Amino acid sequence: MKLYLTGDPCDQQRHCYVVESHDIVFIVDCGYQRCYAGDETPHLRPEHILAARYLFISHSHENQSGALEYLLDHGFTGRVVMTTETARQLPHPVDDPLILEGLSMPYHEAALPGGLYVTWGRSGHCSGSVWLRIRDDERSIFFSGDYYGRARIHAFDPIENQTADLAVLDCDYGASHGSNVREMQISALIEEIGDTLAIGRPVILPVPKFGRGLGILAAISEYLPDADIFADDFFITELMHLDASALWVRSEAQDILRDIFVRHFPEEFVALGVYFLTDPQLDTREGRRLVQDLLACGGQVIMTGTIEPNTHANLLYRAGHAQLLRYGVHCTQEDMLSIASKNHFGRVIAYRSDFSPTQAVYEV
Repeated sequence: MKLYLTGDPCDQQRHCYVVESHDIVFIVDCGYQRCYAGDETPHLRPEHILAARYLFISHSHENQSGALEYLLDHGFTGRVVMTTETARQLPHPVDDPLILEGLSMPYHEAALPGGLYVTWGRSGHCSGSVWLRIRDDERSIFFSGDYYGRARIHAFDPIENQTADLAVLDCDYGASHGSNVREMQISALIEEIGDTLAIGRPVILPVPKFGRGLGILAAISEYLPDADIFADDFFITELMHLDASALWVRSEAQDILRDIFVRHFPEEFVALGVYFLTDPQLDTREGRRLVQDLLACGGQVIMTGTIEPNTHANLLYRAGHAQLLRYGVHCTQEDMLSIASKNHFGRVIAYRSDFSPTQAVYEV
């Protein structure tokens, strides 16, 4: 097998990997990075796009799936392999996808036409997110996706006792964060929200459409039970969908989230409370208008994930009108090394860590 890294091998943002196996080519993830002005799509060779028989998508976030339309426009005619939830979350429908839940259960291997075998498990990052082990008759390669083994909301299948010649592991938070940072992050976020509400100022939380927002909502419900919660229509619709996605949400989290009362945004006034806005980079006109109205009333904008360059969120942050209090949903180097120690990987690649890739092509 030969693995091609299609972005900057030292700082992978647009996750996209091409693998050449004896008689078959496949792609894992196809990320789009909007902050790379003029260079948003993966650096895929035309011959790889045309030859690829499969595209495996680990989850629906833009930096894993956003270049799907680009692949289709440039000649990809293979099958897309993903979960039911990922298929539902993509902005455009995919013709005749291969659904992982229909192929096998977690930890059970399934054969694909062309001589490939895939094993998958839930990764805990968001509904529908998975890790993948893919092999042919001679070699195997493992992709952790955005695995998060400390998830409080989304279900995960621990990555243990897996064997692979090469493993690409998430290490998005790098070597500078210890495992105890997560409790500190939650405490800092809750304290800031509580203090802001106590002085009569609303809080705006721009969050992704899928994933992190539910964890923050559960934490606010636990530590600030009297806080009024408001959310946009998309966030509320996803909350209502939880029963249908029970495979992906831990049962105890289902119980917590089901009992939280979330109101729609008030239309003609600003109320004191916490506002969940599913627009993390403030790309939409509606999102920017809401933020402007709340800031005019003394509101506090709190970003909890990556603030991308060349976005309105970044402009707001740099101008001092927003602050960053991260809510972790990725692995640190400590987490990544723990995963590696519980498995049998011949070689590990982990971005932003001491195991970052040093070349663009690996052969196993």
